[in-house]
Amino acid sequence: MPVITITSKSQFDSLIKSTPFVALQASASWCGPCKAISPHFVKHSEKGIDETFVFAKFDTDDVPDLASELEVRSLPTFYFIENENKADATKVTGANPGALKKTVEEVEEKAKKVAENAKTNGGSLPTDEDF
Repeated sequence: MPVITITSKSQFDSLIKSTPFVALQASASWCGPCKAISPHFVKHSEKGIDETFVFAKFDTDDVPDLASELEVRSLPTFYFIENENKADATKVTGANPGALKKTVEEVEEKAKKVAENAKTNGGSLPTDEDF
């Protein structure tokens, strides 16, 4: 799956509302380590799962309100957001291919389970509620 380029905070908000798992790269065009690790992030995006686990990126200079909301302190920073929960997002900071790979694989496993459950339940989330 291709990496989605986020150009506005509202686009990001829509993405995390519609997708249970989002891997997000915060970077800047002038950042050397960002340029070095970006090909790794793109390669990992092949592990994306339609409508369940997507990869996105944004330039902190182009979308400063999102950078502020996520409290970006260093570049690059990777956020792994589950079910719209930005506050508890897993973070990987710096150009660390090993840490990035490990975190992608962990989130991928969770996303696969969610996608399988959705298929098993006809596209809906399982519930024990008695309606």
